[in-house]
Amino acid sequence: MRRFITAIIILLLLSNWALAQGNSANAPGHENEKNENKGDKGNNNGKAGETPKRPDDYDDKAAIQVGWAIITLNATTGGSVSLNNLVAFATFGLKRGDETAQAGVLPSDLSVSSLMFVSTNRKLSRNIGIGIANPSTTADAHILMTLHDQDGGPAIGTKQFTVGKGQQTSQFFTSLFADGAVPKDVTGTLSITSDVPVSMIGLRFRGDNFSTIPVTNLSPSSGRGIVIPEFAAGGGWATELVLVNTGSSQVNARIDLFKQDGTPMTVRLNGESKSSFTALVSAGGVFELSPKDGEGQSRF
Repeated sequence: MRRFITAIIILLLLSNWALAQGNSANAPGHENEKNENKGDKGNNNGKAGETPKRPDDYDDKAAIQVGWAIITLNATTGGSVSLNNLVAFATFGLKRGDETAQAGVLPSDLSVSSLMFVSTNRKLSRNIGIGIANPSTTADAHILMTLHDQDGGPAIGTKQFTVGKGQQTSQFFTSLFADGAVPKDVTGTLSITSDVPVSMIGLRFRGDNFSTIPVTNLSPSSGRGIVIPEFAAGGGWATELVLVNTGSSQVNARIDLFKQDGTPMTVRLNGESKSSFTALVSAGGVFELSPKDGEGQSRF
């Protein structure tokens, strides 16, 4: 159970966790149907007279990839268009048998000071997953976490680490504060400061169930794009990005995916295996980027 929970965060959250705690984070394989027409090659062709099925984007037996995404403007067609015209969000989930557990993720405004709720309990398999992405192309982010209990008294624990430029990290709270100075079961608040604007996400776990929790931005900062601080694919995990254009002109957006080490992350989405995708979003329209099955449908 603990390894399963770990896999969830890494990918969303988040690969360090999958190795740290999981009873088998890999969901059953999603296999293509066998070719029923022996005269055809491949396994995506239907019977004679039927429309051949498209390739399946899902690869549930592949290794889990964890990282982050950034959405920027490529170009615009007419009118005055900016990222303010785009509403973006992500949904990520884990396939378990015939069901998919999922949680919505809103973009995180860049911040140098944030606050989040924490609550852990070993008996109840309760934990908090924390993901931090540093979209800077020039500077590393030096992170300081300070823990206070529910009474708001003096700090009961601190943690310092670095997230390199263009990199991302995802860890459980109990892994970050694994030393004996911090109680294993604790409820309180975690303040997070950085010398470089970063994007953050919080996930609350209770056994196999998980949901996002708010990260309060105490010091908003501007950035070069819309940042999705957690993106996971493979091993039963999948992530969908949705862009909504609220403006009166088409938006030409670019979506780039990166691994935790900051290098491009190639993922099969909308039938294409790439690390960078173009999204043409009509005025008042919607663009979806996600893995699709043989019927052209997303699991979400």
